[in-house]
Amino acid sequence: MALVEEKKRTARMVLIYSSITIIILILVFPFFWMLSTSIKDKTEIFSAVPRLIPNRITLENYHKMWFESKFYTYFINSIIVSIATTLVALLVSTFLAYGLARFRFRGKSVIFNMLILTQMFPLPLLIITIYISFVQIKLVDSLMGLVISYCTFAVPFSTLMLKSYFDDLPYELEESAAIDGCSPVSTIFKIVIPLSAPAITTMGLFAFILSWQEFMMALTLIRTTEFRTLPVAISMMVGVREIFWGPLMAGSTVFTLPVVIMFMYFQKNLVSGMTMGAVKA
Repeated sequence: MALVEEKKRTARMVLIYSSITIIILILVFPFFWMLSTSIKDKTEIFSAVPRLIPNRITLENYHKMWFESKFYTYFINSIIVSIATTLVALLVSTFLAYGLARFRFRGKSVIFNMLILTQMFPLPLLIITIYISFVQIKLVDSLMGLVISYCTFAVPFSTLMLKSYFDDLPYELEESAAIDGCSPVSTIFKIVIPLSAPAITTMGLFAFILSWQEFMMALTLIRTTEFRTLPVAISMMVGVREIFWGPLMAGSTVFTLPVVIMFMYFQKNLVSGMTMGAVKA
């Protein structure tokens, strides 16, 4: 009987791991195909028999992408916008979420409901209003305008998520810090923020990825070439009569790598942060 149960358990585990492996391969295959295409020459890209592993590896597409276009400028613009959005969103949302979670004041419920209300409207519905407002305050065609527009989406969501995390933090820890002589500001920086590192890291990644991959707002608010970000620049490689597949795949690979590296580096914090604010049994 025990042998039969062991065989069933083994078969179940083999089925589970086989299914996970197949799903991972399906999800990862597009990235490997993109990477493979980026190191092929033009002849092999359009060959009748496609190959995942190229016969001859070449970096010609990366050279064209980096040196024969303004890809470096677009890359720097995306880095500046993404980092600025992440820092501003974390700074504002962390303190706002802590205030909503710990303090009682007039208008608290109004602020909380307004934050929830912002999540009900999709970007296409708001983009015209944002554009008209930015034209009037002269923030169109500037990286600062992009940062502010991205923060209008990153800050409310991050605040709501962090508030749920702060609600679960034991208040006794802050009381103990106060007894030991910590000021309210010191308590936040020495107690609350270190304990909330997984949640804050998760929200930082959310804000970074939101601004790094956003296309519609960048296409609408940016007019000149000097301030374009990577998503818009890569889309411009799709011409009317020709698609530059080699440089396009090279640019897409460079565009994807920072996010992949960040996920790998912050993997442990992400696992903890994904369950923040969860209801405990």
